[in-house]
Amino acid sequence: MEIITKITDWPVIIQGALGSALFWIIIELGQRVAKSTTARFSKDKQAGNAWALMAHEAKGPHALQAKFICMYAALHYLLKAGVVATLSFVIGNSIEIFSSVGFLISTYFLFRALSYVPHTTSWGTLEDRAKAYQRMLDEAPAKLKALKEVENREK
Repeated sequence: MEIITKITDWPVIIQGALGSALFWIIIELGQRVAKSTTARFSKDKQAGNAWALMAHEAKGPHALQAKFICMYAALHYLLKAGVVATLSFVIGNSIEIFSSVGFLISTYFLFRALSYVPHTTSWGTLEDRAKAYQRMLDEAPAKLKALKEVENREK
């Protein structure tokens, strides 16, 4: 807390400039983190919905594979939530803020797990589900081609 005492001894104009600079840095970093997190979560949500839709609409062995992938992804995030919650509980006795942040992160992982097993009514009626599945199958070759082009450019 010595640093705060030293800063309060500085002229008011310098304190204001320092506070403004700190506020600007926090705002910039917050916006960048929020933008990247939102973009990633949106992509993961689309992937989770695609696999869940395949699990409901696909026939034969493909349906079983899609169900397995949905369960695997959900279990993956569920395990992450359990590990973070356990560590938060253990470390929380020493440093209280870690438990609060850890439980918040654990809740985030639980919601991520839930995104891989959405309720079937989120796609509407059976006809809407079938149309969405067919549209996804129709778009798959173009997306695969674009993915292969990106991989070839990276080589």
